[in-house]
Amino acid sequence: MRTLGRVAGNVALAALIWAAVLFAFRGLAELSYRASMQVAMPAIVITVLWIVFAAWSSSHKDPTGWMIVVAVLAVVMLIAHSYLLDVRALRDHGLLQHARITKVTTEFNADNTSYPRYTLEAIDGPPITGTVTAGSGSSYRVGDTVTVTTDPSGHVGTELGTLPSATAERWTRWVDTAAAALMIPALAGWAITRIRKRPTPERG
Repeated sequence: MRTLGRVAGNVALAALIWAAVLFAFRGLAELSYRASMQVAMPAIVITVLWIVFAAWSSSHKDPTGWMIVVAVLAVVMLIAHSYLLDVRALRDHGLLQHARITKVTTEFNADNTSYPRYTLEAIDGPPITGTVTAGSGSSYRVGDTVTVTTDPSGHVGTELGTLPSATAERWTRWVDTAAAALMIPALAGWAITRIRKRPTPERG
């Protein structure tokens, strides 16, 4: 009877964790979209999770391996859902504009590889604020005309290229859903490991 209670308790806990992670990380994706923190938010979450797991594994005997898998999938879901919100926003009310490059600067990644950053002047449509980055192979110069996508609401940054396709939205939605679904077997493995562990006997 006690074993049945442990099984039911761990299964219920796993289900609760899945619902909480799903709600929390999709909520963070919504927040990152509204606050234009699509790049910063995953970095912040990864840092916090790294600190939490470092502290937890050093002081607890709980099966953290499965939880690390859940955390990785949660970060994937956060990134995918954030990108999905961007794609939906651009497909819903994004603008396709032409712009002239007025300034080119060179930026460097952590591994010292360089990439260009362009300052743009709108040729048609509303003014373009901020800058856009491109891949290391981009070779635009000052005075060149480029096609960009902009979000009038300001939540999605200006990007080089055309509006995202329905295929891009569909694939992103699949990744988002798959990450959420794969957390279920990972949490099941976590629950099974907890059930198989013998409870520590109480000292009298």
